[in-house]
Amino acid sequence: MTWYREFFDDLYLRLYHFAEVPERVRKEVDFFVEALGLKGGERILDACCGQGRHSLELARRGFRVVGVDLSEALLYVAQQRAHQEGLTVTFIHRDIRDLDLPDPFDAVLNVFTSFGYLENEEEDARALAQMSRHLQPGGGLILDVMNREWLIRQFQPHDWRTVDEGWVVLEERTFDLLTSRLETRWVIVAADGGRYIRQSSIRVYSAAELRLMMENCRLRVEKAFGDYQGSPYEIDSPRLILIARKEGDG
Repeated sequence: MTWYREFFDDLYLRLYHFAEVPERVRKEVDFFVEALGLKGGERILDACCGQGRHSLELARRGFRVVGVDLSEALLYVAQQRAHQEGLTVTFIHRDIRDLDLPDPFDAVLNVFTSFGYLENEEEDARALAQMSRHLQPGGGLILDVMNREWLIRQFQPHDWRTVDEGWVVLEERTFDLLTSRLETRWVIVAADGGRYIRQSSIRVYSAAELRLMMENCRLRVEKAFGDYQGSPYEIDSPRLILIARKEGDG
């Protein structure tokens, strides 16, 4: 069940190369800025920042960014890119559940289905509580995950695609309606014939479940979107993007 400690490496970067298209990244960050009402210069926590594509774009725009991730391989890529561009971003190797930074943030991002990886609902709630704890009152949080209702209606037990210079990826999936857990077996065949196997296991939450979990962490959901174009969240939306605010006085 600790698949997430091994999954995010150089092979992951190859599988998800499409997510790094510069225009796509810029549009996603445009959405973050507008949805959270950011003015510029705010302190932002990119929780589960991966290779840092959003952290770096935010830094280019003058935001003060801290990126946290458990993958040393992806953080190394992020740090190298920041150095090459002369960008000031603090990248930290840490499990988000054990994060303990001294100063609160104006905004927190947890995007690209980086929530639901952990062993059970209690551990997911612990991760969300840490994100909330590091957010100042009135600060905003964006949580972006796959839409459970869309996944069920469009469920495909297997499919395949080609990526990056002739590599072939086969995904074999099962979805347990009782546990709401998506299990995927990845078979990756390299252009030279090399074969790699990966496993992933994600707890896919409904909008109602996430809203209740957020309320327990003093986060009030303000809006729900179905994509990065700002479309309203609906049953057939591909994504569930929640915008929440931290309540209280500290």
